[in-house]
Amino acid sequence: MSRLTEEVERELEKAYKMFPKWPTDPLHALAILGEEYGELVQAVLQEVYEPHKNTPGAIRKEAMQTAAMALCFLQQLDTYEYKQCKQANKHE
Repeated sequence: MSRLTEEVERELEKAYKMFPKWPTDPLHALAILGEEYGELVQAVLQEVYEPHKNTPGAIRKEAMQTAAMALCFLQQLDTYEYKQCKQANKHE
């Protein structure tokens, strides 16, 4: 388990270097996590139904990225601004 944790931490460090500003809006942060999860779903589906379209290690790579973004989402919980946008307020 510690090896996997180390790999996820390395993936997280790589992501922070590429994208140092994580959103303070939890919906946008969740969208980033969702995008990674979607790529993981696609990799698994391709492995099952279209293995010729997958590359070796694609599922593992996407799983690592999804885990890293989930960890990032958790790490930032205290920074999120839980407020509605103007469009959501019908009385303005």
